Amino acid sequence: MSKPEIDRFALKAELTQRMLQGEITMGEVGKLIRTEGLQMSQQEVCKLLGLSRQVVSDIENNAGNPRLDSLQKYFRLMGYEVALLPRQRSELR
Repeated sequence: MSKPEIDRFALKAELTQRMLQGEITMGEVGKLIRTEGLQMSQQEVCKLLGLSRQVVSDIENNAGNPRLDSLQKYFRLMGYEVALLPRQRSELR
């Protein structure tokens, strides 16, 4: 039985808001987009991007010290770009 279709754009918008409000981390955003939006396994992402499973796991768990190019590849697939934000989220208003 296949999973129901998810509105990926709505999911991405909701997760982005939650991340900007400091409720979830960028790794959690990536994992939720991968599992709920794209419905892909870590193994599928690794094969597609040429990244090791450890690198993908580290990104999603906010662990380790992934290289910038690995972060860019991973988040590009999730529909994001790696960018700078002010530490104080209140500065975004």
